[in-house]
Order: sequence, then C-alpha cells, then structure tokens
Amino acid sequence: MTYTSAIIWNADIADDALWEKLHKHFTVPELVELGFFIALTLGQQRWIKTLGIGHSEVLADTTAGLAPAAVPHAA
Repeated sequence: MTYTSAIIWNADIADDALWEKLHKHFTVPELVELGFFIALTLGQQRWIKTLGIGHSEVLADTTAGLAPAAVPHAA
C-alpha cells in the first residue's frame, strides 16, 4: 500500500527503506509492472471521473468486473 501511496500521492515516501522492503518480495521487472498498472488504473479512473461517467452508464449490458454483490438483479 505504501508503494501505491508513493505513486499516487507522495513520491517522497519511496525512500530507501521502502525499496528495501519491496525488493524482498519483488524483482525489478515486477515492480515496474506493478507501478505501471497502479498508474494506469489511477489514470483511467480519474479520466472516467472527469467525464462524469458512472457505473453502468457505458456498456450497461455487461456486469464484467463487478463484485457479485454489486451486480443489479433483473426486475
């Protein structure tokens, strides 16, 4: 979560201690891929919010990606 916070909010928290912890669990290519995915996902969500698009306003006929509890039931 700290890595995500560093990417999204405050790059200064990506200090040597954080990198040391991350490198215990991930390779450099994995950290690059994870960082890219976090940044891409955040960018997509901000763009969608900028457009004012809500859930089911586009591709309303699909429930892909929604948790089962979030899927509207047919009336």
